[in-house]
Amino acid sequence: MANYTLKNVESFVITGFDHLQNQKLLGFLILITYMLILLGNGINLCIISTNRHLHKPMYILICNLAVVDIMFSSTCSTTMISVLLAEIKAISYYSCISRMYFYHLGDFTECMAFGF
Repeated sequence: MANYTLKNVESFVITGFDHLQNQKLLGFLILITYMLILLGNGINLCIISTNRHLHKPMYILICNLAVVDIMFSSTCSTTMISVLLAEIKAISYYSCISRMYFYHLGDFTECMAFGF
């Protein structure tokens, strides 16, 4: 019989951006890019969903890719924005797992939309 000591991981500390001199500038650029992604894809989704003539398979695929793009950018960019702008270096275990889940769900959805 062996003696095992278990320790639950509660959070991760992100230290990859500590050496940068212009962290706030990079965080601001990522924030602006994230907002433009949300704006562009949101407009795309609104136009296609409100116009009945655009309810065709090609435009449904474009809507699907817009949702996947929002999912990808929301999982990655929000963490980087909080690390760079708000200087919150820790991310909880459950937040990390949920972000990984939604990232891989978006990846799987994109693969299924393109037919591998």
